[in-house]
Amino acid sequence: MSAPRRLLTTACVTALALTAPLGGGLSAAATPEGPRPVPAPQGDLTRVGTGSGAFCLAPEAGRALAMAHVRLNAVRPARLTGTHERRCVTVPITGGTFDRSLSKGELRFDGGFEFTRGGRYLRVNHLKADFATGRISGDVRGARPARAAFLAFTLDRKNVRVSSGKVTARITFTLTSQGAASFKSAFGTTPVKAGDRLFEGTGTADVHLPHPPNALRPARTTLDVQQ
Repeated sequence: MSAPRRLLTTACVTALALTAPLGGGLSAAATPEGPRPVPAPQGDLTRVGTGSGAFCLAPEAGRALAMAHVRLNAVRPARLTGTHERRCVTVPITGGTFDRSLSKGELRFDGGFEFTRGGRYLRVNHLKADFATGRISGDVRGARPARAAFLAFTLDRKNVRVSSGKVTARITFTLTSQGAASFKSAFGTTPVKAGDRLFEGTGTADVHLPHPPNALRPARTTLDVQQ
């Protein structure tokens, strides 16, 4: 082997020997003085701003409540809306989050709804929807327990759409066993049975997408949750 080739071989071996411990050091845990590892992403969440949601009595629930002489009212700042034949309560949405699959996240409301008959009442206030459990819980007054998962829902992605900075949805709400127990505690009877439809809901709110358009990401104003 010629002298120049021997020198080149020796240099390569030396370089490999030097870089081996460096590579091992980079793959090991960072020292306290070194850079900290970046946590793995946990999934993007879309932030929900303000908006409103309407809880309208399902036709069969409205008839059952009327036969039991139970009347639906709103708890401020929610408003009583709809018609005399079909009463609704429109509740402000104050914020929340959801992921693309709609399998986790929450939605918070201000105010609530109230059922009255004579001098008795059942008030459900400070509502929160939990997407993971499919439940809307609230503070209960006029009945026990004091906090209950009052309504159940299933999100159908065909009925949820995010476009132009807003989310819109249509959702059916059924009465849970806790909700039925609250009715029985307040009025001695349950006009609507557990598992039956109580409300048909619609809602709209502002959203903040997790990845705003920029130079590295193509602009996209619509999030299709049906994928």
